[in-house]
Amino acid sequence: MVHIYPQKGVREPVVIKGNVEGLWSLVNALISAIAHPNTSGIAEVFCGDAEVYEVVVNLVTTHDQLSPLPYQNHEVI
Repeated sequence: MVHIYPQKGVREPVVIKGNVEGLWSLVNALISAIAHPNTSGIAEVFCGDAEVYEVVVNLVTTHDQLSPLPYQNHEVI
């Protein structure tokens, strides 16, 4: 179980809470993105109310690849 809480405001932290299995799924997604740069690392996570969602990790090599931010264009990656 993992829950990722978004920022509450500018310069506020993102908070990640989870049990061991949930946090390992995030670690594995990060490692997978680094080990296989042509694919995305994906973690299927559950939040406290049992909603399932994916966390997608992409490795980028330039600052330009970080833009545009998905929430600025209302697009989902």
